[in-house]
Amino acid sequence: MILAESIFRGTTAADLAARTRWDSLRAAVDQRAVFPRSGTLRLHPSHLELNGWDQGRDITIHPAELVSVRNDFTDLYGRFLGGGSKTLGAPLILELRSGTVLYLLVNHRWFTERTDNAQWAGRLTQWLATNQSNRPTPETGR
Repeated sequence: MILAESIFRGTTAADLAARTRWDSLRAAVDQRAVFPRSGTLRLHPSHLELNGWDQGRDITIHPAELVSVRNDFTDLYGRFLGGGSKTLGAPLILELRSGTVLYLLVNHRWFTERTDNAQWAGRLTQWLATNQSNRPTPETGR
């Protein structure tokens, strides 16, 4: 069962840190310069899928692998790149236990720099809370 589905553009914190000044200038016109990956984001009760992440390779993220979900600008991706707004265009940031940090633009609209990132941040936060409450604890074993 699919709980939610959207298209995304994505990158990693490592890729953002390695970008050149030229990449940043190009991104002011087209976010694909710094968000080269794209595909379909699907939320299931048991996992999150990023289909088509890297040359057709999919990523599956289970709740236990996800440390945090944020929707904010950072030093790696600031307001200038996100269209100059205080909140519009802020990336959806997924921090994984492995140390990998994913930056996503969900349903990104090029002209207005609007995204559905805030809705997805709320959705994923709720999904994590639901899955954590269903997880067995060492004290109870259930």
